[in-house]
Amino acid sequence: MAQPRENLYLKLGSLGKSKENAKNAAIDLIKEYIPPNTSAEQVFKDMNAFQMDARQTPMVSKEQKKQHKPSKKKTKPLSAKEKRSLHIYDIPKEAIRYDLFEPLHQLWLGYIKELYNQGHDPLVFRQKLLKADYHGAIFEVIKSTNPSMVGVRGIVVQETQNLFNMITNTNQLKRIPKAGTVFSLELPMCNVRLTIYGQQLLVRSAERAAKKFKPKPTIDV
Repeated sequence: MAQPRENLYLKLGSLGKSKENAKNAAIDLIKEYIPPNTSAEQVFKDMNAFQMDARQTPMVSKEQKKQHKPSKKKTKPLSAKEKRSLHIYDIPKEAIRYDLFEPLHQLWLGYIKELYNQGHDPLVFRQKLLKADYHGAIFEVIKSTNPSMVGVRGIVVQETQNLFNMITNTNQLKRIPKAGTVFSLELPMCNVRLTIYGQQLLVRSAERAAKKFKPKPTIDV
């Protein structure tokens, strides 16, 4: 019959507080379970290093991880009223100069020329104009429910749902309502002057680009 294997754990318990004896006993225990050509001392060192690392790295439960996980708060966008109160879109007085925006007008002419060159069908081009961006265009008010607005001419520097903000060649900022106003727009690349009815553009510029327009009869002012 096979001899029962000596219980080395009992031997470890009887060693008291002697670190050296405990180390030797642990190495003897390791030798029982590793191949003969493997260094028991090296295995002991590796195991000891692993235990030390485990002591220094505290275990964190899933509940603790959830508690320490920073909450991602969604930033609430500013309302239109808040933007107005903070004067986010206000143009500084020193920037209300016609010559500062003339380069913007030249960029806009290049943009419209590119649209025009995509096809010379007048009907298609009119549809593109309805969706076009007018920042940089030169508008002139030819009809308005407010007689004092008639004759105002300037570069469009801002557009909202209801207004065109234009800077005139006399360095004045004019806020022209779209509703009740008819504008004249000159396109030198095709030698035409167009009539733009503000009532048809009562949409924000970004939304207008994706909007599908239905043909409607134009009501004059």
